[in-house]
Amino acid sequence: MGFRFDVVGVGALNLDSIAPVSPAAKALLRGSVAWGAEGRVGAATVDAAMRTVQGAAVRVAVGGSAYNTINALAHIDAGLRLGYVGVAGRLPVPGTPLAGRLRALGVDTGMLRDEPRELSGVCLSLVEDGERTLLVHPGANDRMAAHLEVEFEAVVEYLSAARIVHVTSFLDQLTPVVLADVLAAVRERSPETVLSFDPGHVWAASGSAPVTALATLADHVLLNERELQALGTTGDDTWAADRILRVGRPGRFVHVKRPAGVTTFTRSGPLLRARFHPQHPVPVERVVDATGAGDVYAAGLVAALAGGAGLHDGVRLGMAMTRHKLVHLADAGHPGLPAVFRAWQDGATPDPS
Repeated sequence: MGFRFDVVGVGALNLDSIAPVSPAAKALLRGSVAWGAEGRVGAATVDAAMRTVQGAAVRVAVGGSAYNTINALAHIDAGLRLGYVGVAGRLPVPGTPLAGRLRALGVDTGMLRDEPRELSGVCLSLVEDGERTLLVHPGANDRMAAHLEVEFEAVVEYLSAARIVHVTSFLDQLTPVVLADVLAAVRERSPETVLSFDPGHVWAASGSAPVTALATLADHVLLNERELQALGTTGDDTWAADRILRVGRPGRFVHVKRPAGVTTFTRSGPLLRARFHPQHPVPVERVVDATGAGDVYAAGLVAALAGGAGLHDGVRLGMAMTRHKLVHLADAGHPGLPAVFRAWQDGATPDPS
């Protein structure tokens, strides 16, 4: 089957602000957020939290998990045809609107709903000792379910024209319900389309039937250890991965990301098979920004798969791109991703720089 797109991202669009945790922020948020995780907060809370770190903010940029992945893919100079499905609100800072930013990256926006009268999503990332706590106000992203319902057939057709669809979370309760229906229709219409799913902590821990359905549909489920235990509903990695993989079509993979490497799980008949892919961790003192590192891993994985590489090579590229991202703030290191990609093609393992 011929595909119009190599990769299409589906996810929220936010203005990301990254700052170190301040004592004032800790006092403000004590007891109301899960430190080290992602949580939805109201506009007043995120606004108050942003004021506590206003002088210490180190980066303000457009983000969102799927956007981060597509942004990295657009920078590796691999000639990938990219698209995006989401809702673009008005940014609370001067500059190019979200749709224009995507188009400047060479990303198709035919299924991007523009809501210029609504504020975009806002995500404040508080960083402490390499760990990040995400405070998210969804803004216009809460319109995603309505967008999918109104444009259901058009979105299914759009996603069915993609070699790989990479799906990330939203924070409202209705979007995963409609999105599960959309992806089930994509699976039926285009069985060759590969579905990649990164639920994040909120969806992984939700116990939601639609999120479980999305994980069941996915060919690749991307998790950190905490998310694996939440989605698999057990603290044992093997049993958790098995719970995720025991239903769905054959050949699905769970990726568990850790600093020392990535473990991939898959089922072979009745047996669960695990493979550890080691890497050289970036020393803690060299880590500049861990926010979005998992999204860059996803970019490396899907870039390799879109080019016809096998799973091991995809994991290897994902880890190499992640190491590069960790030593740069936000996407400041993305101009160096083509060199990482070329080194991967040559079979090298570049040091992060």
